[in-house]
Amino acid sequence: MRMFAGATSATADVLVVSRKRKRIAETQEIQIRSAHRRRKALTRSGVLVGFVLAMVIYPIVGTIGPYADAASALPGVVKGQAPTTALALLGGGPALASSDLPLPTIDEEARAIATSSEVIGGTPLPDCDPTTAVTGSNGRLSAASLCRLWNGLVLEPEAAIAFAALDEHFKSVFGRDMCLDQTYRTLAQQYSTKASRGYMAATPGTSMHGWGLAVDFCASDTVGAAGAWIKKNAPTYGWVHPAWASTVKIEPWHWEYARLTQKYYDNTWTGGNYSDGGSTKTTVSTSTAKTTTTTTTTTTTVTSPTPAPAPKPSVAPSPAPSPSP
Repeated sequence: MRMFAGATSATADVLVVSRKRKRIAETQEIQIRSAHRRRKALTRSGVLVGFVLAMVIYPIVGTIGPYADAASALPGVVKGQAPTTALALLGGGPALASSDLPLPTIDEEARAIATSSEVIGGTPLPDCDPTTAVTGSNGRLSAASLCRLWNGLVLEPEAAIAFAALDEHFKSVFGRDMCLDQTYRTLAQQYSTKASRGYMAATPGTSMHGWGLAVDFCASDTVGAAGAWIKKNAPTYGWVHPAWASTVKIEPWHWEYARLTQKYYDNTWTGGNYSDGGSTKTTVSTSTAKTTTTTTTTTTTVTSPTPAPAPKPSVAPSPAPSPSP
């Protein structure tokens, strides 16, 4: 029994020592964790404070502080009164001399405009003179009466310059030139076109192509975005889609330079072949009108003397009865 009691007492002592060591170990671990958390918090706080100092406090103090009273050193600035922005930034420098210049004369202004046109380029066809006199007949225009476009096709000078300007605008939007099928047509080409197209072609010698005032676009440029753009912007440059080309005959590709084509169209727009160039003033209707006027004048001249001899015979026979008795 004594041996058993001694063993029990020894076991109890061991348990007490084990519990004590365990508590000490746990306490040390808690202290280590607390110290680690404090060091981490201090480190983060230091980084945050350093960031605030570097990004906020130092720039404010270093930039604004030294110049807080700088404006008061400027001449004309009274402390307590806000100076103007120009005075605060530039200071009271010397007054600038007036830069007013006299207006140019008319000759000087014209010379300046001419010079600027030469520098800028003036026209997309610098070798084309719109004042050139057009000589020749329909389909037989002289070479000097035509200007060459970027693709080698030719038009009447004024129409060519207007069309080239339209193409420059088109190119700035689509990055390419407009696609053309035909422009000026010689008389031989008009006969060939009439033979191949029949009713759809103008009578040779009357087509606006023969005057260098009409173009035929490629089919690809009569539809889609390109076609819509041309319909919207071409009239600004004087190029129009004539009424007959969308009513009498459907030719969406055919466009004309309106300012110069009007002098070739007749006034009635009846009885003519308007396709691919329209009828012109050199038609039968105009000649007939002139002939009728001449005939009427002649008839009036012949009719007026006819009644004049009539009263003379009536007076001559009256004295005959008197000698008879």
